[in-house]
Parts: sequence; structure tokens; C-alpha cells
Amino acid sequence: MPQKRTPKSPAQKPSPTKRKGKVGKSAHTHEGASSFSRVRAVGTKRRKPLGSHGRLDGSSRTRSAGAGASTGSGASTNGAGPFSPEVLLTRRNLLIGAGAVGGLAAVGGISSAVSSAFSETESIKTLSVPQDAVSELADFNEVPFGDYVKLSISQRLPFGSLVWADNNTVAACLCPTEEAHPLNTIRLFYFGSANLVEVLKKPHGFDDGFDIYDVRCSTDGVIWTECNIYEDTWRIYTAQLGNAQLSNIQMVDEGDGNWQTPSIAACKNAAFWQVIPNSEGEAAKEKAVLRAARFGEANYQEVCESLRTFACRIVAVEDGVVAAPRLNTSTPYYQLTKFSAEDFSVVDQLTLPQRMTPCNLGYGRSGFAFAFDNIYNYGEGISNLGTYTPMHAVDPYHYEDLPWFRFGRTPSATPTWCEDWFVVKSSRAICGVHFASKNFFMIDIPNDTDTYGEYLVSAGSCKNIVGLSQITSTTEGENDYTLLRVFAPTSKSLGDPFAN
Repeated sequence: MPQKRTPKSPAQKPSPTKRKGKVGKSAHTHEGASSFSRVRAVGTKRRKPLGSHGRLDGSSRTRSAGAGASTGSGASTNGAGPFSPEVLLTRRNLLIGAGAVGGLAAVGGISSAVSSAFSETESIKTLSVPQDAVSELADFNEVPFGDYVKLSISQRLPFGSLVWADNNTVAACLCPTEEAHPLNTIRLFYFGSANLVEVLKKPHGFDDGFDIYDVRCSTDGVIWTECNIYEDTWRIYTAQLGNAQLSNIQMVDEGDGNWQTPSIAACKNAAFWQVIPNSEGEAAKEKAVLRAARFGEANYQEVCESLRTFACRIVAVEDGVVAAPRLNTSTPYYQLTKFSAEDFSVVDQLTLPQRMTPCNLGYGRSGFAFAFDNIYNYGEGISNLGTYTPMHAVDPYHYEDLPWFRFGRTPSATPTWCEDWFVVKSSRAICGVHFASKNFFMIDIPNDTDTYGEYLVSAGSCKNIVGLSQITSTTEGENDYTLLRVFAPTSKSLGDPFAN
């Protein structure tokens, strides 16, 4: 039987946290960043030590709250320390990539359209949201989740597995081995058949000491990160995908510790990755760049530049990706930008008020969604901690004079849309919100989950809601596993989420 949530009144709001004055290390953390740990089960083979790079990336803004460990906006700190033999990796660090690993040795690229930046003399139009234009969960009524979504797939994976469901067909799975090298394998989970297929048994750079640390996929291809933490180096690989097999594997980028390990995304026939200078390295004053390549091709294009850093990791959405580059101004401004997977062009933008730094991004039926893990003393309706999106369908570039919704929980996962429901990760459960009817549901979490409960791994606009839990059912750890659950909408509907 599912584990019931602790009853909470919709009127309850999270206690505000103090705003931190110091930014964190990585710009990649927040898309789906979670802090569940991969712990060696008792009785399994102990892995060899992984070297001196410790947690792969440190942060001066880390949190220990459930699925929400995260960092800020790309400035580096030193947080590296030795791995514990028991706690090998965390989801947060895998999503960041090896923060101590980074660098740039471009594998032949071609110049592309780079988004223009504002000069200091130009006025910058930023988002303005009045306080009375924002609705919160306290204004909504809870309804039974079983009336609107039903469990359609339940799949067990090796304990500590990580999953990213960025499209409606196939999800990328990073599954641990019982060995120190290779550390992980890549598997793909197909929603239609519920088949789990291993497509990469070991890293392409296995003989050079590399291991797989991150992966994303679309229906057309796979992009993954390999790191050698002993040498502070990383590589980005892509491959075409067909009939559950990889072909035309290409190493499209590589680097050393002067650059943060890129965050990655895949959409349709394109692979994307963000390359950000390490603030303590030789490239500290260089610009960050968003790069893209077609699956199967070795050359990349530079799609966008950012001053020093992006605010958070890149996220795949239905027909492209969303990123948050910093404008070329002395005062930090982050411009939420959607890029088309078809031609890498800019198709929508929204600039946040100065110094407001999103930790998560999304894009769906209401345009941009963004999240803050800080509280600001300015910004009116968007000054508080939580996840924001318009409660109305939007035209690109037009976000003024709209009603907005704030989900007032500490953000930890990328928000998504599932048909008529705006879906977010709450403290422990996955929550769906219907704007027009002002109703919401919370999906009951499985028994024996970790402290963060069930993690939302869907992104963009999707036909199903995909959740991931680490199940620790015994004290010895011998039967622990990762549980992937897929929820499909029922025939019951509340109708248009934006109806008046």
C-alpha cells in the first residue's frame, strides 16, 4: 500500500529562510538536483577509493533538505573533500558533473549565432509582478490524486539509479555497477513497452580512466558526460539512437579543471551542453557558452554566450531547451531563454529583476517557469522562495499583466506540465495543480522512501508524470532498490487549465 503523506493544511507555508549573501559554486545544479545519496549496500563489494576530488563539486550554498541540495550561480568554491567509502555519489553532484573536473579543448567547432548582450547604457526591461497578481497553494483545494492520475508502470532499478524523463518515449537511466570501474552504465527505459535496455556497458574512455557521470536522451540520440577525476578532465559524448542501440559515437568536447563540467540536455536531433569557466581557474574571466551539435556529428555550434556563468543548468523541453544566461552588465541580470532544437534560434525570452537568480527552469503551456531558493527584499510578487509560472497561456516575450502562481516549497526539481496539470515537487510528494478550477492533488509516496520522498524526473510538457524513489526496506541494505513510477492521466478531466 502507498505510504500516506502527513496531513497538511493548504494554508501552511514554509518557514522563510535567510537569504544567503554568498553565491555558490556551480551553475549546473538545479535542474532536477536532488541530494539522495548512493550508499553501498552491506555485503556488496567495496569500491576502490575515487581519489582526492571529493564530492565532485562543492558549494557555499548547499542545503541538506531532502531532495533539495543545491548551489547557486556558477561561481566556484572549494568544497572538495575525500569520498567516504560508504557514500559514493549524490544525485546533486552527478547533475552538476565533476565540479573539480572541467576545462576546454574544443573538438573543432563552427561559429554560430550568439545571442546579443545588453550594453551598460541600454535600459533593461525586467519582469514586474504585483503582489496581488500571485496565487498560492493556500488558495487551492486538495482533491484525490487517484481521480486524475493512475499508476501505469512500476519498475525496479539498481539502488542509487538516476533517471531523466525529458520526452514521452524514452528515459535516460544512469545505473550503478558493483565495481569501482566502470562506476555506472547507461540504460534506456521505454514507456510504451516498459522495457529497460542497457545501451552502454562501460564508458567510451574506459581505458583512459574515465567513468560515466551524467546522461540525457531524446528519441533520436544520447548525450553523456565522462570524467577522469584523477586527472581533472571531462569529455562530452553523443551518439545516434535507433532500435535501442547507439551508433556514430562522437566525442564533441573535452576539458580540464579550468572549466566546470558541463550540464547537458537532449531534444529531438540535438545535443546541448553549457560550458562555464571555473572562477578559480585560468579561464576565470572567460564567458560561458551554450553549445549544440546534431547527433552523430563531431562539430558543434556556439548558440549563446553568458557573462561568466549561467544561473542554473540547462533543461530540455518539448521542442527545445531553456537556459538562463547572464547579460553582459556589471549588475547581474539573468535572461530566461528558450532555444529551438530545430535551428538553435531564440524563440522566447524573459529577463528577471537584477540579482534574482533562478535555481530551476521549466517551460510548458504557461511559458517559462522558474524557481528561487532565496528570499528577496524586493521584486514584489516574485520576491519569495518557491516556483513561479503564469496562470495563463502566454505569447512569446509577453509576460506582463498576467496572473501568476507560486508553489511555496523549497524548490528541488524541474517543474513540468502533464496535460492540464502544472506539476512540481513538494517536500516529499509530487503535486499537480489545475489553475482554472483552483484544485491540486498530491501523489501518495511509496513505503520506505528516503527523506525526500518521491522525486519528479519529468521535464517540459509530458503525457505522463514520472517519479523516482530510493527504497531502503532493510537495515542491511541487501534488498534496497530504486523505484521508477509512471502515472498516466485518467479519463476524468477538469478541462482547460486557463479557462476563466
